[in-house]
Amino acid sequence: IYSELGTKFDRHYFESEMEMAGKSIAQELLKKGVAEMSDEAIIMNLEKYKMGVWVLLRRDGTVLYSAKDLALVEHKLNDSKLDEYIIISGDEQNLHFRQLFKTLELMGIEKRDEFKHLGFGMVRLPHGKMSSRTGDNILYSNFKEGVTDFARKGVLKKWKKLSKKEVENRALKIAIGSIKYSMLSQDPHKTIIFDKEKALAFEGNSGVYLQYSYARASSILKKGSVGKVKIGELGKEEIALMSKISKFPEVVLVSGERMNPSLIANYCFELAKVFNEFYHECKVVGSDSESFRLKLIESFRVVLRNGLGLLGIEVMDEM
Repeated sequence: IYSELGTKFDRHYFESEMEMAGKSIAQELLKKGVAEMSDEAIIMNLEKYKMGVWVLLRRDGTVLYSAKDLALVEHKLNDSKLDEYIIISGDEQNLHFRQLFKTLELMGIEKRDEFKHLGFGMVRLPHGKMSSRTGDNILYSNFKEGVTDFARKGVLKKWKKLSKKEVENRALKIAIGSIKYSMLSQDPHKTIIFDKEKALAFEGNSGVYLQYSYARASSILKKGSVGKVKIGELGKEEIALMSKISKFPEVVLVSGERMNPSLIANYCFELAKVFNEFYHECKVVGSDSESFRLKLIESFRVVLRNGLGLLGIEVMDEM
């Protein structure tokens, strides 16, 4: 699954590796008076910070995630010198990481401010949350196959001359793009609603729509020929597309600062809408402004490819 989604890891830290180090840290904090004993358990009493009690070791000596996360922080600081460490989890863990960062502060860890937490909203279906007990679940393998089959049927007429391998390759790219875009286009700090029908729509705010817009731009470029570029009087559609393209660097910067990929996703959708309005209103091939408009479409194509690339979504020259 990670391979299909294009997800890679440079290093794995195993929970079992953190157990002894976590226990040692908890006992050291107790000795220094940073932690305290409560009912034979070692705890961080964070009540005065309105963060409750954070248990490090149970009375039977069991090492909890709290102590293991303290050990993990030490491992990361020793193993890599980074400008920033971003911890990503479901937002039900928000309090846990506030407690972690406060404990790092009380421990006097100098680089504690380099650690940040991104808590994302849990994924829900349109009618409510998934449930293993009722069987109301969406399994990745089943859904991927369903989406791939839908994509295969949706554009099969155009793909009749392709090999079976190429058909499967394109269908999988559409499926993965639909799944990723559906989730990443929503605010990560809120509940994420996954609607299969919307994710697969060829029109509207969907990954398929954006992939199709890229393919359309590629098709126009193949038909045209770029000569000497002359810029005459610009129409409102041309100005609108140039203006939207120019905003891409700023959107990427703000998205990174806010740790919010939905800003890039929704920018890509707005960019595609402006491009399609330009395409419908402005003749390109055979017009007096052919060379300029082809260059403008190429700029749109580059920016859309880069934007979707930041979301891990592949594009295709043909769909």
